Amino acid sequence: MVFLILLKIESSLIIVYNFLMITKKANLFKVLKNLYLSRNEPISLVHFVTNRCNARCSFCFIDFDDPKTFQGELTLEEIEKLTKNLGKSLLNVNLTGGEPFARKDLIDIAKSYLRNSTVQSMYITTNASLPERINEFAKQISLFSPSTELTFQISIDDFPQSHNRVRKIENLFDSCIDAYKILKNLGPNINPVVSITVTHENCDNIEKIFKYLNEDCKIDSIKNGIVRDEDVYKKPAEKKRKIFEAYDWVTNEIKKKTEDKKILNYNTKSIQGKLHQKKDLISWDMVKKMYLSPKYLSPCHAGGLFGIITSNGKIYPCEILENKLMGDLRDHDMEFMKIWNSDVSKSTKKYILETKCNCTYECALTYNILGNWRYQTSLMSSLFNLS
Repeated sequence: MVFLILLKIESSLIIVYNFLMITKKANLFKVLKNLYLSRNEPISLVHFVTNRCNARCSFCFIDFDDPKTFQGELTLEEIEKLTKNLGKSLLNVNLTGGEPFARKDLIDIAKSYLRNSTVQSMYITTNASLPERINEFAKQISLFSPSTELTFQISIDDFPQSHNRVRKIENLFDSCIDAYKILKNLGPNINPVVSITVTHENCDNIEKIFKYLNEDCKIDSIKNGIVRDEDVYKKPAEKKRKIFEAYDWVTNEIKKKTEDKKILNYNTKSIQGKLHQKKDLISWDMVKKMYLSPKYLSPCHAGGLFGIITSNGKIYPCEILENKLMGDLRDHDMEFMKIWNSDVSKSTKKYILETKCNCTYECALTYNILGNWRYQTSLMSSLFNLS
């Protein structure tokens, strides 16, 4: 009994220490209260800074045939104002698209977030077709905010020729490898990672693709996702089992190679790195339980801890709930928190919880895991190597 009490106290101290390390710009106790109790401010946001993209991936959810898709991007001035109204708990933002580097002012957008908000880590999802812009972004942002952790998620889904064909950009695979190598040498807070999306087009060859990237291309940071039905994309029903089996193989292979130090997605000497690595394991397990037969596993905190900003300033709880518009920033003078704490938003959060909303959207799962009491024992055990 005494041992269990001491372990619980030690685990609580480790939680506090961990957040001290990652909340240098935010108030620690406010973040903890928000994460575990009130859940009324975002911890992480995905900002689709543009819908423009030079690729035309067959599994993309953006409707490129609709001319309205590219209209009404938030201006830099609007984004500057937005970033001053994001609450006091925001720790991470994912700048994505479209292709985020299609915006020539992406560096200024990133600086607005870092200057005006409590953001301390930044994720950039890119097809890596513009390695020169990626290089310049990494250098300028790391000089502007040296302590900010920058993660570049580079999408590669197939062998060179097939990857170029599926995404419809000549020599794209080579650009991805160039970008990865450039970023790998820019400093400890700049983290490139190759992300494989398992789809109906690559599921039959996933083992060979993974080994090619890891062994032949010397990529030692590899993550993966699984394609889901969304907007204009619908996966072939007859391929769903094969997609699942390929995803299962990749996640198991990443786990094994991580244990063998052949995959290094996180700095596991740090508390934050260990927690994120354990979070991935929990997330993969949840996706596998839900993919073939959707089911409710735990409460979703989209609309509370996590949310979406579209390129034209619409706020949603997640990518999936397209019918749950929480508000339009332009109708609220760019004041994000007015929307986030509005009656519409409260109704949306209530709907998500009462209907036991569930999906395999990895970004939302991350903050469902980190902000859910039921997973804290598993997360803490990773710090003691208990499981």
